[in-house]
Amino acid sequence: MTWLELWLIALVATGSHGCLKCSKEGMAFLKDFRDHYLYKTLRRDSALRTKLQKFIDDEIEELPHDFLAAGKFKGIIGTATHEFSLETLVAHLRRSLTLVKENEFEGEQLFNEVVWSFQNLRALFEKMLPSFQKIYCSNECDSFCAGHMIYVLVSCFSCQTNYYSCSKNFACGERNIEVEEDEDLILDCGLSWHKASHGVKTYSFFRMSGDAEKQMTSGLDSFLVKKEANANDTGKYRCKMLGAEGHAASQLDFQVKVVAPVGRTTWFPRPVTTSPWVSLTLGVSSRAPPPQEDWTAWIVIGVTAGLLVLLVGAFLCFYLHKAKKEEEEDSSCETESKSSELVET
Repeated sequence: MTWLELWLIALVATGSHGCLKCSKEGMAFLKDFRDHYLYKTLRRDSALRTKLQKFIDDEIEELPHDFLAAGKFKGIIGTATHEFSLETLVAHLRRSLTLVKENEFEGEQLFNEVVWSFQNLRALFEKMLPSFQKIYCSNECDSFCAGHMIYVLVSCFSCQTNYYSCSKNFACGERNIEVEEDEDLILDCGLSWHKASHGVKTYSFFRMSGDAEKQMTSGLDSFLVKKEANANDTGKYRCKMLGAEGHAASQLDFQVKVVAPVGRTTWFPRPVTTSPWVSLTLGVSSRAPPPQEDWTAWIVIGVTAGLLVLLVGAFLCFYLHKAKKEEEEDSSCETESKSSELVET
């Protein structure tokens, strides 16, 4: 029998009530809804109000019991870091009852809407149960158990919060990584169960020389990036994930091999940096083609200038044509005037 099972048996013996009662915020909201909102809305129907208040009390008390009897629920629930958490249940119920208040339901319709809200809460509870079972002692690495995982669990029987650890083999094995020269070398220390484990995690990376560890970086980022790897980067590396107390919770080794590039050409020289190892900031590789000059602005200027030249040319042609026509008309008038004068003479 595990430590967790003994703890649960002791809690069951001390009493039993619903998970929602462990949330002060949730119970304050339900008390206001039950005692004030229902009283104001169902003031004239005391029988229906009493019936609905009793239904709410029973649902709060009995929410986990059906799942306990079916063996689906162990009487514990996670904190805010877990999908299956008390905070998730309270937030869902609060949204549902707030919508009921905003729609101002009355009478039997109000009763039906409240019943539906709690039924929906039960469905959510049942839906989230497998997610808790999935992360429970899920500290594995490449298909075998590894690492030290910590939970913070709340008992739905006594509302006590306690820490539970799931310890397995500390070392998570070794991964072989092959990277071409001048490409970015990325070491990923994050494991799927790290997020579910309680507390702030710190990742420390080391360069190995035999069994000796030479620390390179330490921080919250589970990635380590070496820009433009070269032959000197070939070797063994190690990463340790440290828990909130500063103790190593998992260890992952990397055997790195930098190989010559195949069928590629370096477009421009490698930039010189004072600290080649950086946290995860992915940029453009040095093998990318050199940037092409942007001719868009010059094309726009050329097209605009061409249109202006065409407009000016068209205007000049129109003006010259009009001037020539007027000149011809004036010349015709002068000829007619001279002819008239000769006739009169």
